[in-house]
Amino acid sequence: MTRSIITVLAAIAVVTVAILGLTACGGPPVPEKLIGEWKCQEMASDQVTDTSFYALRIEESGEFSLYDEAAGNPGMSGTMKGDDTGKIGILELTCDKADFDPPSCWIVNSECRLRYKILDDDTIRLGFSGVWLTFDKR
Repeated sequence: MTRSIITVLAAIAVVTVAILGLTACGGPPVPEKLIGEWKCQEMASDQVTDTSFYALRIEESGEFSLYDEAAGNPGMSGTMKGDDTGKIGILELTCDKADFDPPSCWIVNSECRLRYKILDDDTIRLGFSGVWLTFDKR
């Protein structure tokens, strides 16, 4: 009888640990307010780089694509993960190396870290080295 009690307690412990592990890993790999389809505003914050042709898609899975909407060419695509600290934070990007063509104002590698700012429900910014691209939700 003691053996069956120990077995039941061990099973309960295993299930509890599994549930806690799944709960800790729950949620999207990117902040929820970044998920969606976005259109880039006309100029980067450097006031030199035309960014009016960029569009951005971020999926709940962390897959993303920053692309030239007019030509259909990819600029940067791959996966991102980031902290959900509220309105500002860091995104870690791992980009596909094929067709890697980031905005000219960002001197980034295929693996990089971008800052993000959530200005409101319909406007976000992504930045690298102090140069920001501002996106409006579609």
